[in-house]
Amino acid sequence: MPKLHLKRTPQEEADHRTHKKRKRESKHARNSPEASTDKPARKWDSSDSEGDDVYGPHPPQPEAGPSSKPSYAETSDSRYKPDYDAIRAELEEARFREKMAEAFEDDDSLDRREAEMNQYPHVPDRWKTGRSRADYDHAVAADDIFKLDPRYMDEEEYAEWMRAGMYRKTHAQEYAEEQQKKASRAARRAQEKALKAETARLAKIAEDERRRKKLEKEIRRSDYAREEYQLRWRQLENATQSLLSFSDIPWPIVSAHRQKPEKKGSSKADPPPTVSLEDLTVDAIAAFLVPSAPSGPEDKKARKDKLRETILRFHPDKFEGRLLKRVCERDQQNVREAIGIVVRALNTLMEV
Repeated sequence: MPKLHLKRTPQEEADHRTHKKRKRESKHARNSPEASTDKPARKWDSSDSEGDDVYGPHPPQPEAGPSSKPSYAETSDSRYKPDYDAIRAELEEARFREKMAEAFEDDDSLDRREAEMNQYPHVPDRWKTGRSRADYDHAVAADDIFKLDPRYMDEEEYAEWMRAGMYRKTHAQEYAEEQQKKASRAARRAQEKALKAETARLAKIAEDERRRKKLEKEIRRSDYAREEYQLRWRQLENATQSLLSFSDIPWPIVSAHRQKPEKKGSSKADPPPTVSLEDLTVDAIAAFLVPSAPSGPEDKKARKDKLRETILRFHPDKFEGRLLKRVCERDQQNVREAIGIVVRALNTLMEV
């Protein structure tokens, strides 16, 4: 494939001519007789070099003489002679600075380590300052140090043990008074502890008694409500002309019945109980009809019979045919809803 020659711009053409002209002049200068006598041409000189330019100062030229020897600059092509003394001084200075920096680092490391080691120093009690006489007497009077075996003590513990023993002997009266005060404080603390325990025991007994009485009252209330439930159903079935309200229906919950008077022969009549649809829950009906869980086949049979009897009483068809027509019109809708709630709750209890 032939070589492509792209057309140059006028500026590129001018630069190309200038470059060729400089090459010709340089080549002519190297081949001239004057240039050959002045300096021998070097083989590694480029064709576009512009003369013999030398950068930096020239080395001093020695005076010509019959016995003078050619200098280093004359016999070699090197243009710079290094100053070995200055280089050696700089290296020694750098090495000295490096050693000083390492020494400072070692000092800092030792200071940090010493601070860490001295963070938790062990100072004997007798060397500590700011310690009052009362604190020292309390420490000596304590019997904990005498519970230790001297055979297994270190030097410091043995010294403290000896000082405490000597103080006890030389201050026998003070030690006896301190022991008496200590025994008095211990007896007082023991008495307070016993009194506190007795108070807690009596409070627990009173709480248990209160709970027992409350439970007995609830049981009596539930038994009386069941008696009232049966009595009211008999009266309701025998009566034919009375007009009934929602509260006149003997619903199977405790809150739907009157409470037994606290005193016998009391003429004070309790107000009639009020019942709402929210009171007819499965738990309330179960607590009223079957309060205890069955423990055997006979109890299960009695539970089923009780629930079946109640279902027959509140069956919608049977109830509407006998009693719903005697309920006043404003309460008939609520009675229908209550009957449905009771029957659904009884069916749930029958499945348990």
